[in-house]
Amino acid sequence: MMDAQLRAVCFWIAAFAGLASVTSILFPPARFILLPGTIFVGATAVLLFVRMLFSRTYRRGVDAANREMQGDDPWPGRPKKFRDPDWGLFGSRIGGPALLWLRAVLFLGILPMGLLQSWIGMEVVRLWFAGTFVAMELSLMHAALSQPR
Repeated sequence: MMDAQLRAVCFWIAAFAGLASVTSILFPPARFILLPGTIFVGATAVLLFVRMLFSRTYRRGVDAANREMQGDDPWPGRPKKFRDPDWGLFGSRIGGPALLWLRAVLFLGILPMGLLQSWIGMEVVRLWFAGTFVAMELSLMHAALSQPR
């Protein structure tokens, strides 16, 4: 139960990172939130990583998801395509609709943020990247929990 609450709060933290990044680009006075926001979102990413690292449930789930994702592929480790219906950008196995959209927006937004970093500032890019990392970890947690034990 507590893990479900943790994942829900982390979803909103990742959404905050994206929203705060865009807000600080559009309204420069809002840039005061970038450094504390980046520290907070980065700490959340570390918390989720440590949670997955020290949880036997998540480790086993990630191993099972990896085996299932590879399947009978003669070349294990080959990346899946973005359009894969199960494991792609909007894959049904790695999150609910809200998480999939948030992860897609944050992930695809890395390229424009990176290209515009000299104009918008590196602080915005750091916050965006931290939010993307949290969303990716949430997708990994969802994939791990959806695997049979």
